[in-house]
Amino acid sequence: MFSNSFFHLHTLWLFTVSDIKSVIVPETILGVTSALSGPFLTDNDAPDFSEVLSRTPKVIFWNWLNLFLFDLCNQSVTQSVVEDSVNKSWRAIPSGRITATQTRTLLLLVIPAVYLATLSLGGTWEAVTLMIGTWMYNDLGGADNGVITRNLLNGFGYICYSSGSMKVATGFGEHNLNERSTWWLAMIGAIIFTTLQMQDMPDVHGDAKRGRKTIPLIYGDWAARCSIALPVVAWSLICPTFWDAGVIGYTLPLAAAAVFLTRLFMFRSVADDALTWWFWCSWLSSVYILPLARLYGV
Repeated sequence: MFSNSFFHLHTLWLFTVSDIKSVIVPETILGVTSALSGPFLTDNDAPDFSEVLSRTPKVIFWNWLNLFLFDLCNQSVTQSVVEDSVNKSWRAIPSGRITATQTRTLLLLVIPAVYLATLSLGGTWEAVTLMIGTWMYNDLGGADNGVITRNLLNGFGYICYSSGSMKVATGFGEHNLNERSTWWLAMIGAIIFTTLQMQDMPDVHGDAKRGRKTIPLIYGDWAARCSIALPVVAWSLICPTFWDAGVIGYTLPLAAAAVFLTRLFMFRSVADDALTWWFWCSWLSSVYILPLARLYGV
């Protein structure tokens, strides 16, 4: 009985494990730091540090629930099974732990469960909007409908993850986000739209097999790397400027960008790009903490 329970829990874990670094970790950092920034992004003029930190598990859980729903849908689509058989054969479906049909049946339970959970956690509007985006991305083929459509949907998705994380961390039913948060969320969406093609670099073989049109496959490796590098440098300057940051506020994203870009251009194999993707996630997290730089004047 114990071994069966562990098997099923491990199967569920395999659906989301590869996205923890790109969604759950940075979005939790964003939510907590945004809540701690107080009046710069919320209507709470004096947030209590320990109180905000105590909501961290809720932020993590909110992100995992919504990510789990997305991954169930995404990884059960026929084209994704084909891609994962090449890029991530250890995932739940290509490894034979669960079938695509069983996964779609599980979605019938997960969708209402996520909705009901957000009624308590907060971020219900964002969760429902993510469900619509998930349908457009996977079932309507938005993920395979060209680079612009795919990045637009991804940018929109990250706005929802970010907004939901901020609301949960700020305190559902206690405080709200302010007008400046709208601009910050729009900026986050633009960052994702212009740089998320980094995730396509280590996936070129699987993307080619499923027929997905990505920048490295359409325009070549060098053009793809430049299309990532230029906006990363730009956002590393624009975001600290938006927050009127000091020296440390500029140094953090620029230093993270420098390390990321060094790897991007010097280490160019598929295996190297898989590790460089982690450095992109770290760079994104360095941008996400900038509200604290403004709060502390650094």
